[in-house]
Formats: sequence, C-alpha cells, structure tokens
Amino acid sequence: MWVLTTFFAMATLALAWLCAGYFVVLRFVSFVKKRAAASAPAELPGLSVVIPCYNEADLIVDKLNNLLACDYPAEKLEIVFVDGGSSDSTVQRLSAAIPLGRGVRISPSPRKGKTNQLNHVLPTLSGQIVVITDADGRLRPDALKRIAAEFASDPNVWVVGAYSHAPTAIWRDRCFWDSQNRGRLIESDAFSSSIVIATCYAFRQEMLSEFPEDVVADDVYIGFLGNTLGHRVVYSREAIVEELRGPGHISEFFGHKFRKNNAFLRESLRFLYRLPEMTGFCKLMVLTRIGQQLLLPWAMALWGLIALTLLTLGRLDLPIVAAACLAITIVITSQAFQSVGVPKGTSARFGIIKLSLVFFETLFVLFAAALSYPFFRQTSSFSRLGSPPPAPQAPSPAAAEVAGCA
Repeated sequence: MWVLTTFFAMATLALAWLCAGYFVVLRFVSFVKKRAAASAPAELPGLSVVIPCYNEADLIVDKLNNLLACDYPAEKLEIVFVDGGSSDSTVQRLSAAIPLGRGVRISPSPRKGKTNQLNHVLPTLSGQIVVITDADGRLRPDALKRIAAEFASDPNVWVVGAYSHAPTAIWRDRCFWDSQNRGRLIESDAFSSSIVIATCYAFRQEMLSEFPEDVVADDVYIGFLGNTLGHRVVYSREAIVEELRGPGHISEFFGHKFRKNNAFLRESLRFLYRLPEMTGFCKLMVLTRIGQQLLLPWAMALWGLIALTLLTLGRLDLPIVAAACLAITIVITSQAFQSVGVPKGTSARFGIIKLSLVFFETLFVLFAAALSYPFFRQTSSFSRLGSPPPAPQAPSPAAAEVAGCA
C-alpha cells in the first residue's frame, strides 16, 4: 500500500505543479518585481521587418499598407516581403502597390516553406532588430515603437513578442488565446517568456544568422534559443497585433492545436541537451513546459488510475484529500491568471463551463500530440487556417501609376 500511496502523492504533486504551481510561483515573483512599462528610446534602432508570404493575394496589399501606417521613421525601417514562389497574383499586386522611397522590397525565395524563406533573407538585412510578422497580422500604429522600447529597456532583452489576439476567431480559439497570453505574460513579468507568437516577434540581429533547416515553429525556436543563451524573452503587452485568420470550426480547431503542440514539442525537445548551460530559471521553465506538453496528460491518467485503485481498496480519504488540494490550486491559479493585466479590448471573460470544456479539450490534444509524436512529422510549409477576410480594395489608378514608376 505504501508504494501505491507514494506514487499517488508523486502524481498529485506533479499535476499540482504542471497545472498550477508553476504559474502561481511566477505570478508571486512578478508581484515582487513590478517591472515598469518600457518607454521608446530617444534614438530608435533600425528595424528590418520581414514578411514571409505564399499565395497571399487577398491580404498582401493590406499588409503593406498596415506596415507603412506604423509610426516609425521611414529612414529607420526596412520592409522585406519574402515570397515562396506564389502561384497567384501576390507578387504582381505587391509590386504595383509599393511606393517610392519607403525601403520596401520583394525578395523571391528559391524554396518555399517559412524556415527556408527566412533563411534566404536573413543574411541580407540591415536592421539592428529583425521583426518577423505574418501576412495576416495587423500591427497597431505604435507596435514597432513599442517593440523598440522593450529592447531599449534592458540590454539583456534579445527577443520580444507582440501581444497577439484573434478577435474574430471562434470562441474556443479566443478562450485558448486568452489563457495562453496570460501565461506568457506571467512568465515575462517574472523572468522571461518561454515563447513568442509567429504573428509578430522580433530579435536582435546578432542573435541568429539562420534557423536550422528542420525548424517547424520559428516562434517557439527563437524563444527557447533566447532563454538558452541566457537572455530575456519579453512578451509585450504594449506592442499589439491582431491575427485575421483562425480555425473556422471545431474540427479545424483541433487539427490546428494538434499541429501546434507537435511543433512545440519538436522545438523544445531539441534544447534538452543544453540544460547544463542554462540558468536556473531557464532549466525550470524548459522542464516544466516540456512536462506540460509531454507528461501532463499521462500524469492525469496515472492519477485517475491510482485514485480508482485506492477507492476499490477502501481508502476514500486519500483521493478525496488529493482532489480537494488540486481543486484549490486550480482555483488559485485561475485567480492568478485573472489578475494579470492585459491590453484593453483584447480579452473577454468566459464562464466556468466554457473554461472547463477548453481545458479538457486541451488535455485531449496534448495527449494525442504526445502519443503520436514519434510517428508524426511536419515541415514549415502547411495549409492556412480559415478563410481570409474580403480582399481590400485595389490601389487607385494614381497610386498604381506612381508605383509603376518605381
């Protein structure tokens, strides 16, 4: 019986840490540290904004206009669209819309796939800070200045992620975004965020000359790389970007989350061998995040199995006490998450039923991703989600004529 009790206690502690303890401890640390909001430096750094694109004819001109509308000095801004061999009118529409003298260029990549496209263009960039943003990401006008401010606030900040949200997504996806955003903010406020989001993130140019060719999730890789090198990764609540695309229905939601979890595991596990060179927090973060992705569903299954066994042996006290402790830690964690300050208008409250449903759906996806990980492989070239919004209006004849002179 003592062996069974010991395993049950270990499974309970593991669940408490992975589901709740990690975030509760970091939230307490963030209360103590109370980091001040970053302010833009007097001398703004040069930015190279890279937009990997492939068959984005419906969105590409609007993306260009969104970047040109950002409040950042034109002489400090380099904008590069990296096309992966589009077969639609992406390049033609973009070429016609590029204005004179704004430092915008198109760089055709010989190979498609986001990682290949990024590696093609990274050696050619001139900015001190490299910003990667997706074609369906819409930056607020001050987002680039906010990113620059985060780098200027601390020389040890080497990666900055914009606060990404998807206001038009189905409620499941919005609920998932909200919890994930709050978790990343908790990490960032305390020490360093584990990852950033592909919709928009930035890193110091000297940090990386190219991604490994087999990288699937560049946003996960860059976050873990920054942490492994001993630098801070900031998830900024000041630099805000809106994602236009998302799962259109529940089956697409599950497929997308499965692919993302598989990619997260792949990128995080590649850093395990570098644990000895990491800082104390980084080791804790890496092991916990991998544990959440790989071990959490199995720990829950083990806990349930042992609890059922104890009940059949007449030991009702142990499962009841353990379940009560887990419930209390989850309630405390929920309050910790709700206490995190998020940008106004980017979050909504969800009832306990919806939150619980998404929690168990997430566990199901984690279980599926962990179980299939040895057998499922993907690349950085994949199908898009959902349907894009209606195509923006074509540029006026006058604008097209000016662009044609470029």
